[in-house]
Amino acid sequence: MQENIKFSATWQALHPPKDAPAKLLRQIESDEQALAVSIRASGHKLAYVAARIGKSEGYVSRLRKGERPIPDRLVQALCDVTGTNLLRQYRDLCAALSDTSERREVDRLAAMLREAA
Repeated sequence: MQENIKFSATWQALHPPKDAPAKLLRQIESDEQALAVSIRASGHKLAYVAARIGKSEGYVSRLRKGERPIPDRLVQALCDVTGTNLLRQYRDLCAALSDTSERREVDRLAAMLREAA
């Protein structure tokens, strides 16, 4: 088992997950879609992905279907096992867009407050 862990860590160090093309990233609509595409593209079975991240196959299936939210702590492990950063990239994109939208809303409300005073 110790050799297997060492091999896995060495493999990940030599083969880090690759970023997905921007054209693909723009077409992703949800976390679960990003995960499903990543798993399908990796060619791995769901059971393999589950075993590599230390979760049950049923749990990973629920993540992939959107029945359970994908915890932040599993994002990097899922990227490592699928070999692509698509899930992390999608989450980063959503966070960036959310921050921008939130700032615009704050600016709009602040302007309304200034006008009322």
